[in-house]
Formats: sequence, C-alpha cells, structure tokens
Amino acid sequence: MSKQSLPLCGKKLTYIFLAFIILISAAVRFHKLGSFPSGFTWDEAAVGYNAYTIVNWGRDEWGKTLPLVFKSFKDDKNPVHIYLTVPFIKIFGLNEAATRASSALFGVFGTVVIFFLASILFKSKGVGLIASLFWCISPFDIQFSRFNHELNFALFFFLAGTYFFYKALKDNNRLFWLAFLFWGIDLLTYQSAKVVTPFLVILLTALNLKTLLKSKKYFVFGAVIYLFFVGLNFIRPELLGEARLKQNSLGTPAVVWSRYWEYFGPKFLFASGDENPRHSIQTVGTFYWLDLPFLLIGFFGIVQRLFVRKDKQMLFLIAWMFLAPLPAAATNLTPHAPRAMFMLGSLTLVSAYGAYLLVKAFSNKYYQVLVSTLLVIASGLFLSKYLKDYFGKYDERYAIEWIYGMKDIVTTSEKREFNKVYMTDSMMQPYIFYLFYLKTPLPDFLATVKYNQTKSAPSNLVSSFGKYRFVWEQYHSVPDNGVLYAIRPSVYDGLFYKNSFNVVKLIKYPDRSDAFYLITAN
Repeated sequence: MSKQSLPLCGKKLTYIFLAFIILISAAVRFHKLGSFPSGFTWDEAAVGYNAYTIVNWGRDEWGKTLPLVFKSFKDDKNPVHIYLTVPFIKIFGLNEAATRASSALFGVFGTVVIFFLASILFKSKGVGLIASLFWCISPFDIQFSRFNHELNFALFFFLAGTYFFYKALKDNNRLFWLAFLFWGIDLLTYQSAKVVTPFLVILLTALNLKTLLKSKKYFVFGAVIYLFFVGLNFIRPELLGEARLKQNSLGTPAVVWSRYWEYFGPKFLFASGDENPRHSIQTVGTFYWLDLPFLLIGFFGIVQRLFVRKDKQMLFLIAWMFLAPLPAAATNLTPHAPRAMFMLGSLTLVSAYGAYLLVKAFSNKYYQVLVSTLLVIASGLFLSKYLKDYFGKYDERYAIEWIYGMKDIVTTSEKREFNKVYMTDSMMQPYIFYLFYLKTPLPDFLATVKYNQTKSAPSNLVSSFGKYRFVWEQYHSVPDNGVLYAIRPSVYDGLFYKNSFNVVKLIKYPDRSDAFYLITAN
C-alpha cells in the first residue's frame, strides 16, 4: 500500500476513486443547468451577451474591441469569466445553459486541482482524495457553479498557481513561471483576488526564498510575469474596482472587526450561509455540519505540524484561512459569501486534513476502512439533502430573486403585432434581457440605443433601443394600440384605466404567485 494513499487504497484505486468523484461533481453542476436556478440574473445576461458580441463582432456591448475591462452596466466587470464563456456561446449558442457552463466546468476543475494541491501540501494522496470529495459536495461551490459568477474562476487560478508553485519546489523544475502566470490571471478575475492573493504570494515567496534562489532564473521570470499583471491593474485603474467601491461603503476598523468574526460563526459556516438567496439556499451554510469536527481536528493538526514538526508551509495555510474573509468584512452587505470565497479553498483543505487524521487515528486497517466508508456515506447523505432542497423548495421560494419570468416577457414582446413595448423600469437593467433573449445584433443595438439620463440610470442604464422602452410606470396612462406593457402586479392593481387594458399573458412564479402582467389595449 502506498504511504500517500487512503487505507487499503493503492495508487491505481486512488485515481479510480478520483475519477468517480469528478463524474459526480460534473453531474451535480451540469444537471438541468439551464433550468435551475429557474430565473436568470442581469449579470449573467450581461456576461452571456458580451461573450456573444465578442464571438460575432470582436467587441463588447459598448462597441469596444476586445476590452480588458468590460464597462457593462458601468460597473467595470473583470474580463476572465467573460472571455472564458466565449467558447461555450460559440459552440452552443446564446442561452442560459451555455452562459453558465463555463462556471460549472471550473467548479469541476476545482474538484481536480484541490486533489493535487492537498496531495502535495500534506504529502498524502489520502488527504487529496478527501479534499476532492469535500469540494465535490460543497454547498458553497455547487451554489456558485450553477450560475455565471467570477468565484469559481478566481478560485481555480489561485489553486492551480499554488499547486504548480509547490510542484516546482518539490521537483526543482521550471514550473515557477506557470505558477506566477496563474496567479497573475487570478488578479483579473474578481476584486477579492486583488486583496488576498498578493499577500499570500508574497508569503509563499518569503517562506521558500532559499529554495527559489536555487532556481533563480525561473523564479525571476515568473516574478516578472506576475508583476506584469499587477501593473495592468494600475495602468487600467478600472480593474481595481473603483465602480464597485462606490456602490459598497467601507466600514470603520471596529465595524470590520465585528463583521470579520461573523464569517467564522456557526450561522454563516453551517446554518444558513449568506443571507442573499442567490448565494445560499438558506437551509445550509457555506459548509455542512459534517465539516465541524473535521475543521476543529484539522486546525489543531495543522498547528501541531507547524510548531512540532516545523512544517512552515502550514503558516501559509493558516494565513490563507484568516486572510480570506477580509475583503468581505471590509465592505457592507455582510456576510457576503462571494467576497469571502477564498475561505472555500483553505477550509476545504483544513477539513480534509481533519477527516484524514480521524481515519488514521485507528491503528486497525479494517476500522480505518469502516470510518472511511462511513465518511463517504455521510457525505452522500448531506449532498442528497442539499440537492433535494436546491431542486425543490429553494427554486419555488426564491425564483423572484433570480429574476424569474424575463424569458417569457421577451418572447411575447417580439411578436409582430406589437410595434412598441414598454417594460417596467422597476427591474434592474431590463434592457440586457432583451439583448440576450432576442440575440440582438450588436450593430442594431448601437444604432438605436438611447441611454438613461435620469437619476435611475445606475439601475436602469438604457432608456430604449429599437421598439423597446424601459421607462413606463404610469398608473394614470391610457393604453395605446399596438403597444405591449410589461408590469408588476402592484402596478397592474393600481391602474386607473384598468378596464381599458387586456391581459395578454399572466406570468406566475413556480409557487403560483403572480410575477408579471403583460397587457395591451382592449
């Protein structure tokens, strides 16, 4: 038996188990991806449509050629997740599943890379296999794999960079440049990466400087690559997230300190997670209660490795764990799971190490196999409960949070009998859904678009394009012939001339409550 493997699990069997875990990971993340979540957010639509315009015209929705920063809703989106969505839009067309597929795939990639990182960091493929299993079933990662968010991309590039760094240290090879390349790309994925990863890269470099200097040429080359990406963030300051900072106020040191510890509390970690239903199904935290004993055992095991076995790499893991929540704690809307995303990587490694120590605590190999089997069964039960909630009560209860109904609205709006369409401006950025679902050619959009000059511009950037208007919300309006109005139920109930309108379609949420009224003149 390999010393690096799980009990009674040789190298060949280890990789068979890994392949099985990867298959489960893919199934969980890709199953009904275009239908669940049943809605589609404005940010997802923006990613999909901008990837679509890049595919067909080499420009974003503003007409900029291959931009480094996507202006989008004037919120300066990072480029990596959009460009990595381009191949899926090219192959599968502009739709919800294709837009989400890149994020789902990188969630699966995380299942793979965490195995190799844990294996090399703890010098044990057993820890790597458990880490891969925990990532596979992670409610944190599954949630963000099933819609297009920067989180999985940012985590993958950091984890991959860290793995190749340790691989280069171990084998004294030339892979340092690849580690710094992945870390550099990570700086263009998400704002939290710009805060956390530079500190961790500096710490890793300092901890291993003596070894790095033995491969000075490759280390310097890698450092130059990383500094190039750092420089891009200062050459293009939009990448630093100034637009986002304006939307999110920073807290005082006392407030930040108070918020910080929320991320290590039971509510966020195990009970309900992020209060935003798009970031959590609300019935489970960012981790399962199953992880609690493993996190405690793993943390004390890591401290023991650091101070007793003098394993200085554990200092990196501890720093990673405690630095991860800082970007989230420093801003409002706390707790905010995406901004604390780096906790997923560090705590998965800690939990996996704790589970491994528990298995190894039994000297009898048959007891080890029994505990390992129970661990797998428990993981399956927790995953099963999560998926039952996700595809059941969660979808019914929180469809409104996913902007449910926009596809139905757009499909009805494009009918020829309507020469003009008024869409409620109570929706965030309603224009982007029309661009997405109509697959509007970029030249047609740019030729007719009129931007909103009112105070509502931050949430409703476009006032009109083509036959579509995003400004009507007048209770006392008399309907015009040939015009379709898409409004909320509250607006419909308050119409002064309600009897002059005919309901073309009533869109309902999955729980059968009213979502939108599509009305026209009698």
